[in-house]
Amino acid sequence: MTTTSTLQQASRLIRGAHQPLLACHVAPDGDALGSLTALHRALQQLGLSPIAACADAIHPGFAYVPGIEAVAQDVANPFDLVIALDCSDLRRLGRVAKLPHFNQHALINIDHHITNVEFGDVNVVDPEASSTAEVVLHLLDHLQVQLDETLATSLLIGIVTDTRGLRTNNVTPRVLKATLRLTEAGASLPYVSQHGLDRRPMVAVRLWGAALSQLQFRQGIIWTSIPLAMRREVGYQGNGDAGLASFLISADEANVSAVFVEQEDGSVDVGMRAMPGFDVAQLALRFGGGGHALAAGFSTTGPLEEAERRVLDALRADVANQ
Repeated sequence: MTTTSTLQQASRLIRGAHQPLLACHVAPDGDALGSLTALHRALQQLGLSPIAACADAIHPGFAYVPGIEAVAQDVANPFDLVIALDCSDLRRLGRVAKLPHFNQHALINIDHHITNVEFGDVNVVDPEASSTAEVVLHLLDHLQVQLDETLATSLLIGIVTDTRGLRTNNVTPRVLKATLRLTEAGASLPYVSQHGLDRRPMVAVRLWGAALSQLQFRQGIIWTSIPLAMRREVGYQGNGDAGLASFLISADEANVSAVFVEQEDGSVDVGMRAMPGFDVAQLALRFGGGGHALAAGFSTTGPLEEAERRVLDALRADVANQ
């Protein structure tokens, strides 16, 4: 649980700002966007003029997230405070962290990853939380922000998507109580679960089909790669794996899954998932990334084939030791 003094420090900075910049990590997921849109709406309710930003374009599959239209890739307006959401380190902000005057303002770091390096001036980081959305909810309680249906829906999206529908081993009574509060405020658990976990654009299904044709399995590790040419051929505009790593770990024989996604600049994004009893966060941290024991990722240098071989060698050694 985040300490009261940390929440007080964050609250003072927020209430003293006029136009804070809120930013989530590149290749955003449901928790990043749910937390971002929830905090954006909450600060508007407090009379502030927040700017919501993400370095990467938002995939159409997140159109169900309330307030998603406010998230911008480019920031032209001045800001007087920075709030990073769902980022284990500053690099996860991408080019947002390179904005003019970025380093001249106080930075609040709101996160729940155990690999968070506490890069903020104030670090509202709770590794015991299920999601960043749960941490945001705690902060909003401290700020005395009233929940409404829209705000509650954004927060519920973060919790549900990061716990795979309240099924991960960090779902505690505290998480269930938070979920109950959000549904009592008007958020629909069936709606969020369906759109956050079960629905995806046809182009994402086509991407899965192409990637699954190259599926490999060995020593408890299941993996595949998504070359840039594959994304272009199916017409997928996103930079990630469209949730494929989470799908692969559903295989009965798999202990760990990995998906290698080639990027425009030649680098390779690696997404990993694990079954309880295994930990992929520490390997991600060694490669400059982060995450949770059961879900982590990082970016590494290409070419794709070399990155795949390098990471799999390390992953096999890790899984063998575990």
